[in-house]
Amino acid sequence: MRESMTLLQLKDDIEQTCSNLYQKLLAERSPAGHWEGRLASSALSTATAVIALGLSDRQQSHTLILDGLDWLIANQNSDGGWGDTTLSAGNISTTLLCWAALALKPAGAPRFDAAIRKAEAWITNRIGGTTPEHIVQALVSRYGEDRTFLVPILCTCAMTGRLGGPRDAWRHVDGLPFEIAALPHQLFKWLRMPVVSYALPALIALGQVRHYHYPTKNPIAFLLRRITRRKTLQVLQDIQPDSGGFLEAVPLTGFVVMSLAFMNRKQHPVVRKGIAFLKETVR
Repeated sequence: MRESMTLLQLKDDIEQTCSNLYQKLLAERSPAGHWEGRLASSALSTATAVIALGLSDRQQSHTLILDGLDWLIANQNSDGGWGDTTLSAGNISTTLLCWAALALKPAGAPRFDAAIRKAEAWITNRIGGTTPEHIVQALVSRYGEDRTFLVPILCTCAMTGRLGGPRDAWRHVDGLPFEIAALPHQLFKWLRMPVVSYALPALIALGQVRHYHYPTKNPIAFLLRRITRRKTLQVLQDIQPDSGGFLEAVPLTGFVVMSLAFMNRKQHPVVRKGIAFLKETVR
């Protein structure tokens, strides 16, 4: 009998909880009859936006860059790392990107130094050090053959000096066959190339910046990439949305903007529209 009463009470409690949640959900609905939401604040997005603005629009975006760097140090985890959101435990990918962003700190701003030391201690504790070899090995161990995120992080570290000197840094970054973006997209499936629309912006921009600073020694690939540079940049421009944001995503847009800026194309239409998108997304 007592067990039956307990089950009935539990049933009543569950029904009341569901009713409360239902009423709360209705209360959050807008007068127009729909719900509005937004992505969580992100250290990854903030870091990539700061780097993109720092490399492409430093003077005009000086205040935004400082605000972004201040946000990063204010939201650094107590152990020195950063996670995907402000409530997430640190991970190596986001922490490396934030550490790269802090490399752009202005001179005479010592408030960032403590955050950099904490980040380097976190990285060293997790992967053994902050040398290019430690970074590459850690990212390869995490992502394996998947270069979708491996190459963007390594390129970002190279562009901010976190992989060594201007020449040596790029030898740690795999080249990307951006020349295939010049092919008609219908051929990708026929040739069994796993390239989808959202990967094209990164393929073109990151592939080009790596080739610009560290060209392949393969004569055939070198010739193909030289011939298709303009064509693939035009493809990139053609697939950029009117908003300027590729896939309406800050990280992807940031990677594209910083890559083109780092190959002396700061005035390219893709960069200008990308900068406008990044500024528009600032909260």
